[in-house]
Amino acid sequence: MTAPAGIAADELRARHYLHRLGARPFGHQEPPPLVPETSPPPAISPEEPLMLFALALVGLVPGIATAWLLHRRGWILALLAGLGVTVSLPGLLLVAMVAFPPLGIAVALAALAAALRAYDDGRVLIGTAWASAAVVALGCAGVAL
Repeated sequence: MTAPAGIAADELRARHYLHRLGARPFGHQEPPPLVPETSPPPAISPEEPLMLFALALVGLVPGIATAWLLHRRGWILALLAGLGVTVSLPGLLLVAMVAFPPLGIAVALAALAAALRAYDDGRVLIGTAWASAAVVALGCAGVAL
């Protein structure tokens, strides 16, 4: 079935008018000029390994200090106590976020910022882990999603 002659003529006039203005149909635009890049961005920023090292050190220092303080009672007991202190730190953070909701919101905002940066860098699994941490922090703070 074809369109009436008046509609077809109107469409041709509109196309001709747009063609004179330099307009092109959607998807037929000319690509933007290529801008030469000096160097590709690094996959991992140079400060990220230092930050990860600092976070690992902060998480391990209480356990190391506990083990060092108890080493006179035997190294097995000292190592078990240090391991217990190190493993209990995430639980302590969860309890602190439940007891003080602004801390949970602050942790969630920091985790969301880290998740967005990881997603922008193309690290989907790390971004998903940060997003999950943000959801847990918001849940501890009592924010209903």
